[in-house]
Amino acid sequence: MNKWRHVWLGVILIVVLVAGASVVAGCGGDEAEGKVLKINVNTEPPSLDPNLATDTTSALVINNIFEGLVHIDPSGEPYPGVAESWDVSDDGLVYTFNLRGDDTWTNGDTVTSQDFKNSWLRTLNPETGAAYAYMLYFIDGAAAYNSGEGAAEDVGIETPDETTLVVTLGDPAPWFVPVLSHQSFFPINKATVDEFGDKWTEPENIVTNGAFTLEAWKHDSDLLLKKSGDWREADSVMLGTIEMPIITEATTGVASFESGEIDIQMDMPTSDMSRLKELPEYENFPMLGVYYYGFNVEHPPLDDVRVRKALALAIDRQAIIDNVAQADQLPATGVTPKGMPGFDVLEQDYLGPTPQVDKAKALLAEAGYPDGEGLPEITIYHNTSEGHQAIATAIQSQWAAIGVNATIKNMEWKQYIDYVQNNDEVMVYRMGWVADFADAYNFLDLFRGGGGNNYTRWGNDTYDQGLADALKATSSEGRWDIYKSMEDILTEDMPVMPIYWYTNPELVADYVSGYHPNPLGGLTNLWKVSVEDH
Repeated sequence: MNKWRHVWLGVILIVVLVAGASVVAGCGGDEAEGKVLKINVNTEPPSLDPNLATDTTSALVINNIFEGLVHIDPSGEPYPGVAESWDVSDDGLVYTFNLRGDDTWTNGDTVTSQDFKNSWLRTLNPETGAAYAYMLYFIDGAAAYNSGEGAAEDVGIETPDETTLVVTLGDPAPWFVPVLSHQSFFPINKATVDEFGDKWTEPENIVTNGAFTLEAWKHDSDLLLKKSGDWREADSVMLGTIEMPIITEATTGVASFESGEIDIQMDMPTSDMSRLKELPEYENFPMLGVYYYGFNVEHPPLDDVRVRKALALAIDRQAIIDNVAQADQLPATGVTPKGMPGFDVLEQDYLGPTPQVDKAKALLAEAGYPDGEGLPEITIYHNTSEGHQAIATAIQSQWAAIGVNATIKNMEWKQYIDYVQNNDEVMVYRMGWVADFADAYNFLDLFRGGGGNNYTRWGNDTYDQGLADALKATSSEGRWDIYKSMEDILTEDMPVMPIYWYTNPELVADYVSGYHPNPLGGLTNLWKVSVEDH
């Protein structure tokens, strides 16, 4: 067995983050009790169940009330969580995680290796219906169990004792340890889940093992987190309370920030971006993510690839960035964002930053809709947000330039995500994806045929085979070549229309220190944040 010890990395990381954040010494422990961070989470979390949550809002809360085997730093490197160390076999297939053995749940139970196994098998259980089940497919026997063709006992997860978790992969996955920071791999207290069913995440029932506890959750209003005094590193936690109001309108959120009612505003109103960018509290953090529109390829006229390509070519991505989004995003020519390892290999050039109107019109004419004549009206769906509304309006106007009429409909997030997943009347929908781990696989796997996050109804056997082949590639370069062929297929079939690659603009009060939003989404560790007296 090759030793892969990360205890030293965790120590170095903590030292670097504390030094870089100019945190006042002695702010942790009892002195943190009166410290309150107020962060607007913008929308109601659809689920605080680690096995079911799929969005960054839920992930932000889950990541701070639960703890997995490892954490990742802003550069994507793992460091110890519940696992104090881990070993990897020479062939890269067997991972042995050594748990600390003294971490506890909020009900006093010890966190054990069985808690992780229970959670992972629950995610894979077909009856759970977990959209993120595919993320565990690296594990031997996982895909077969999730598809109903295998048994739970055949999945490569073993617990020889309470502090040892042995995981056997079907093929090497170089990103396996970092991906364990994702909420799908967090443990659950099975007795609690069994007792309370779908109500187990309510504050009066939930049992967690993280830096904070869920003290209150007034649905569609706010959440309240409290520092967990029993957490392993409680003495280093800088906050006593985290208030999470749910202010859905970005302009209202900004007004609350500017009046001092909240300390961090994560959603920026596009109509006010030019002013906000001049504020000293404005910060633009890096993010690996893509903002895109998906097509329901089974809904006419979107079942014709020529129509889908025409709509994609008509978009003026740079104008949307410059005049609407206004946060220095990059025009997306493919699904995988710039900055991802191997991007220079898989980069696409079919879609450009500016519209290709003549080419779009030619494709519509070829499909039987010259200048859009006879083309049914296209409906664009988006979840409620001023920014999404503004972008949809811009796209509506850009499509009109090639003769396409479009209407816009919006829904609250929880209703919206259910609609685009399950209602075949959806035509075009907006979506975004932020990396769970720093490899293009995480973006390309979104469009696996029948996958839990593939709402396009599109599937391609060659594409799906590429996902399997990538896991068996013997080098990063070989894997990137496979990703290139998969991006080529997405360009050729156009089930999705990329708009831009994300940045992460936020307003952060000057008395807040140590706030480092993770570029991989909702994996931000708020226990490293400090609020100075103000």
